[in-house]
Amino acid sequence: METRSAKRRRLQIHNHSPVNNTGDDRITDLPDAIIHHILLLLPIKSIIQTSVLSKRWRTLWYTFPDLDFTSIVATTSNLTNNVDFNNILANGNVITRVLSLRDKFSDVRTLRFKACMSFSGLQALIRHAVRLSVQELDIMVENSDVFSFPRSIIRHDCLRVLKMKAFPSFRLPQSRIMRSGFQSLETLSLSFVYLGNQSSLLDMFTDCSFPQLKRLHLESCYNLKHLRVGCRLLEELALNKCCSLQGLEILCHRLMALKVSRCFGGSYGYDTWFQIDAPRLHTLVWVNNLITSKNCLQNLVCLHEATVGFFVSQQDLDADKLVSVSSLLSGLSHAASLTLERPFVEMISKNNPLGAMFFNPFTRLNSLELQTSEVSRLASVLKVCPIINTLIIKINNSYKKERRRNRLSEDPSSSCDWESQMKDVKPLILQRLEVVKIQGFSEYEISLVKFLLQHGKVLQDLILYLDQDNNSRCYEKLKSRIMGFDRCSLDVKLVFH
Repeated sequence: METRSAKRRRLQIHNHSPVNNTGDDRITDLPDAIIHHILLLLPIKSIIQTSVLSKRWRTLWYTFPDLDFTSIVATTSNLTNNVDFNNILANGNVITRVLSLRDKFSDVRTLRFKACMSFSGLQALIRHAVRLSVQELDIMVENSDVFSFPRSIIRHDCLRVLKMKAFPSFRLPQSRIMRSGFQSLETLSLSFVYLGNQSSLLDMFTDCSFPQLKRLHLESCYNLKHLRVGCRLLEELALNKCCSLQGLEILCHRLMALKVSRCFGGSYGYDTWFQIDAPRLHTLVWVNNLITSKNCLQNLVCLHEATVGFFVSQQDLDADKLVSVSSLLSGLSHAASLTLERPFVEMISKNNPLGAMFFNPFTRLNSLELQTSEVSRLASVLKVCPIINTLIIKINNSYKKERRRNRLSEDPSSSCDWESQMKDVKPLILQRLEVVKIQGFSEYEISLVKFLLQHGKVLQDLILYLDQDNNSRCYEKLKSRIMGFDRCSLDVKLVFH
């Protein structure tokens, strides 16, 4: 007869057999760090629900280091204290209750949430987060009125990342208060900031206030007129929708990426300016900004990629603004890759003085992307890019549709005489051009294609993405016509899409 101990051993062996699907819970036996990593892939509601499985899983929930409440949708019907964990919602009171359960167990590495809450509720929540030594804090708060930045987090030594967005907005404390903390902060993102009378931030973003700051993002800073950024370790800087900005000074010797968009828009009637001194800058994006009165770009010797575009109307341009544009492009002359957006390209093309006085030639430029509505105006731009290897042209189709309706030309191929326009620089600009891509191609770009094929000595690839409005018959006609052009380079490959 089988004894009880023998039977128990037999059942244990059977349960651990690979062919048995009813064995022990293998996941529960994993180390906490591995289970935490697996749980990180789940929404927080599912993570909370695992706490009812056993005492072991309750402990796992209490020690889970990353709390992301952004996957939970808040509704007004659930903004109460009587909340079941199975129906938890992004309410400030609920998040505070969850944090209060962690005081006895472990710290929180990451806390993210979106909530509609009062300022006092936010202060209480932040105090809980500070006690739990939170390292990354990402919050989006909605309130009925403008509230103050929670000061309890300023002196939190463990904080590495702070992202704060508030509706309608929040007020920043004075620079002297900000300088008393944030000694370990590496990433700062502030959105919807109301500055009021504190319209100049000249001594806030310095080494004294943020000695370890590497990434800074400012969005929708209301009434911000003058900004100076001089953090020694800063590597990334992004400014967006700072419409009141009149003066911008960036002095960051380690800055590698800079993006400025939708700024200087509310400064009509004021002299606007910016100064950038960033010898390690690698990527610059300057788009949808109004043209400033003055600018100064210094030491951009490591610049690799630049994108430039302005929000501008032709009647707003005067001689000073044109000089400012010329100065901007001169400062970008070290770029290896350049993208010019459509309004900017057409502004350059329509102003002949620019072509005469313009900027230093782009002697290091390898790749050029031009966005336009008409290729006949690109000659003046190409003249200052003599040694490019890759040319990308993106054509806006709306102009061509209007052109067809008005029947401006019976022979589209004769719309631009590229031979005469490029006569002075033709040997230079075509001596290294190997790849050309034209998106939105139609019959109006025939003359450009013909010019490139006849004079591109080292041309390797000519890729044409045809306008979607062209039917199959038109497509075949264009293709047949292009294939019949003479070619200077015997190695060129024609590709039609």
